[in-house]
Amino acid sequence: MSRRAALALTLCTVLLAGCFTGKRPYFSDSETFPPGSTSGDPAIDAVLARLDNPTAGDATAAYTVLTKYGNTTNPALVALSPGKRSITVGNTRYIQTETTAVTCTEDRSIPCVDGFDPQRISDTLITVDFYAADTAKRLRRDAAAKLGPAIGHDDTIADQQATCVDVPVVGGTAVYCALASGLLARLDDGDVAVTLTLFGESVDASAFTPPA
Repeated sequence: MSRRAALALTLCTVLLAGCFTGKRPYFSDSETFPPGSTSGDPAIDAVLARLDNPTAGDATAAYTVLTKYGNTTNPALVALSPGKRSITVGNTRYIQTETTAVTCTEDRSIPCVDGFDPQRISDTLITVDFYAADTAKRLRRDAAAKLGPAIGHDDTIADQQATCVDVPVVGGTAVYCALASGLLARLDDGDVAVTLTLFGESVDASAFTPPA
């Protein structure tokens, strides 16, 4: 059981007899953990300040994504240019421009569809916004549930300087790191381990063209 599931079960047991599974008792991340909100812990807030303000590009970041349940690994690639983004996780690519948004498969086994289909990558336990906004949500949840002081530190990841924080939570320590550009450098919690492997301040324009 992941530490998030364990915490949800504990809270349900305390707050609502007969509750066996389900989300933590809050209405939504946007209501309880709004972007830009601070935790009051300087080490956590230093990382949040970066994740809340990711670069619009040009930038390219490559990652490995380890989903701990099932021990599966997928590559991921984030390509950003002003007004455009391309997010690839495994065989799924999400492309957004000023006028369109589509979900495609890299091997063309499934035709592209309009809009973003989050279910395509739901088994990885990350979302299309994993590189900044979604990790900020995770960090805010852990900040609210931390069991002790968070520890801030700097690290070098994929030859890039990153600001990091270790957050003690149920089941262990969650690690969050962000680049000066605001992009994720490392996320290691009870569910996933996402690690930056390459970063550059340029982008291949073909990333924003759906696979033929």
